[in-house]
Amino acid sequence: MDIQKTRRVLTGALLAATLVSGAAYATYVYPGKICVKKFYDRNANGIWNSGEPLISGWPMTLNPGGITKNTVSGQAIFVVAPGTYSITEGTPIQTNWFQSAPRVNGSVVNPLTGIHVYSYQTKTVKFGNYCKKPSGGRTPGFWSNPNGEATMNDDGGNGPELQLLRDLNLVDADGNAFDPTTYGQFNTWLLDSTAVNMAYKLSSHLAAMRLNVEAGFVSGNAFYFPAGMTINNLMNAANASLLANPLTIDASAARTQQEQLKNALDALNNGANVIPYSPCTKSFYTPPPY
Repeated sequence: MDIQKTRRVLTGALLAATLVSGAAYATYVYPGKICVKKFYDRNANGIWNSGEPLISGWPMTLNPGGITKNTVSGQAIFVVAPGTYSITEGTPIQTNWFQSAPRVNGSVVNPLTGIHVYSYQTKTVKFGNYCKKPSGGRTPGFWSNPNGEATMNDDGGNGPELQLLRDLNLVDADGNAFDPTTYGQFNTWLLDSTAVNMAYKLSSHLAAMRLNVEAGFVSGNAFYFPAGMTINNLMNAANASLLANPLTIDASAARTQQEQLKNALDALNNGANVIPYSPCTKSFYTPPPY
């Protein structure tokens, strides 16, 4: 008989041998792994979408056992015996963080329980979180006062800012294209804005937001959850609507849509909360060991 084969047979026999002291059997238990991935959920949909980054330095606790590890390169790995486990994510001190995954029957859960692991198996679980902070927007009123004018002139002149406005599909009260060449024209147009023609009122808030992004007050990549899109996409939607429907005085689907877009931009110009493109600051009361 082959020597290696003989050794395997003898080893198997020894492992299966009944111990003299009782009914227990000598066996090997081959471990499995639980891999916890922690992602930043930029659109708060509870799904790890392409491009969403992993988050390091987030404590995860395995039970039974009470073993806590911080995520490293966005993951924490636990080597476990076959069995059923739970994972609990830590809660940041900062109250602007929110959990979005995992979900069970549509509801966010923490801890995630019932994680069954078998020998040699690697079970991957995903925890998602996002944070909120004010958009940083300035209102049309700001852009029509001396502070707004000074901001538009911060690079020695307002030519680039006025060009950005001319590149939009802005309209006036009668639905005519508005292409300002001076700050005075822009100021008067802002102050006269009304919602009689909803396209005019939408134009004023789109113009303010475009200037907010250009000035660095607002990040166009930030996600506005009530609208279900980024600020850049929201501006694009508003601009497309103005091109298609420059005069929306009477009740219509177009006017309703423009009012919704106007309300979203109005809220953001007034500092409504957004989900920033990059994770916010986080800290925990007792940093656990790795």
